[in-house]
Amino acid sequence: MRVAALLLTLATTGAACAIHTPPRKSAPSLDSTAAASIDALVQRGCYRCLEQAQQEALAAGDRVRIFETALLLVARAKELGLPFSGWLYHALAATPPGADWSDYLAIVQSLRTDPLADDRDIVLLDTLKNRASPQTVTAWRTDLAAGSGSPLLRTYLELSLICQYIVEDRNVTIAAAVQRFHDVPLIQYRAGACNVTQAPHLQEVRETVPEFADVEFLLGRYALEVPQQPDQEEGLRRFNAARAAFPQSPAILASLGALHRDREEWADALEAYDAALALVPTHRDALLGRVVTLSHLARYEDAVAAATRIIDLGSWFTGEAYYWRAWNEYHLSQIDDARSDTDRAKGLMHNSSVLVLSGMIEWHERRFEESEAELQDALTLDAGQCEAAFLLGTVRAERRQWTSGAAAFELAQRCYDLSVTLRRETISRITTGPGSDEGKARLIARQQRAMTEEEQHRDEAAENAAQMQKRAGG
Repeated sequence: MRVAALLLTLATTGAACAIHTPPRKSAPSLDSTAAASIDALVQRGCYRCLEQAQQEALAAGDRVRIFETALLLVARAKELGLPFSGWLYHALAATPPGADWSDYLAIVQSLRTDPLADDRDIVLLDTLKNRASPQTVTAWRTDLAAGSGSPLLRTYLELSLICQYIVEDRNVTIAAAVQRFHDVPLIQYRAGACNVTQAPHLQEVRETVPEFADVEFLLGRYALEVPQQPDQEEGLRRFNAARAAFPQSPAILASLGALHRDREEWADALEAYDAALALVPTHRDALLGRVVTLSHLARYEDAVAAATRIIDLGSWFTGEAYYWRAWNEYHLSQIDDARSDTDRAKGLMHNSSVLVLSGMIEWHERRFEESEAELQDALTLDAGQCEAAFLLGTVRAERRQWTSGAAAFELAQRCYDLSVTLRRETISRITTGPGSDEGKARLIARQQRAMTEEEQHRDEAAENAAQMQKRAGG
């Protein structure tokens, strides 16, 4: 009943990829040449290889191979953040009789979808609905050890399970699978997709199978996970290659947008976020990234509208949306609206940035006591909020509190000085770290721009502190 209902739902809502209904009757024995071709494509393992294997299995009417290739495509689509309902339809329609095959279907349904693949509500509900208990995972692994179907499919599913769920023998199982199928790119990829320590397997697959573009997305993410020194140039190159291969993946587009945003490449970030939203209009991460990007592009009214969209949708990033809407309203001199939205943001999240913005608004309204309280709270939460310390000194100067104002400016001076020191250390790491000369130059220039601004603020804070000390002494 559940299978029939899901088939009806998929048929009426439409599938993400072309649907070819598998034959219902028993298929004749498969030609050995056709079988060898399908199996070779599966071993080759890339997404396009699996698509071709699926088409050949459909043409040959081989129910088992239709089912197995469909399962692999569901798993791979989830890993790449691609639509997978069409492949799930194929698997459901072609499921052979027997408990083993039903278990394989349940395993694939339990696999996590990339969190950036769709609207967060959809991904969360799918994850919660299909999450398996430790006991179920153990039972599935027992079934996979000697069940029906090809060893490649069963190994791929087991690696998928142990990489998603916490199991004690994960590394041992991965090593055994790689040793057994050392010359099979499909298994090498699944091992490499487990975590960054397995990345060499992905690089080997890319060298062995040039069209195996599936690895680019993962290798891009791995490049950004390098402790202390993420390789943004490598990440950008990998994400762009992944996008070229899989333009229908919102996860790849959103990741690319986030990287451009981190690099302060605002126009490129906006383009990537817009592309993700063209695929999933309620993609919350892309919506929030778009708000931040529009804010930095000084497109204040567009940013207000984009933040309002997140607020109207509700449930995700509402506090951040209120903050950024208030930030843009402040720059549009819509002070009452900014204060109202800042209060809403404070009710949803408690962080130093919201308190600094609130303090700025109160200062603008000459509500000095309220401003000082907000800024002091911001510094309590984050002593590295140099702007809060500087503004606190300004507020106290307005209130003619010379001694405490001088102390606030001295705190700002030390804060900016420490930030400049840390940026110099960052530049040193960039210089000796990975990446192209062009990429390093861009990162260093960004740090130097920030250093110049912070040095100016530091010197201004020192001068203000000296003047207020004189006033206090007078």
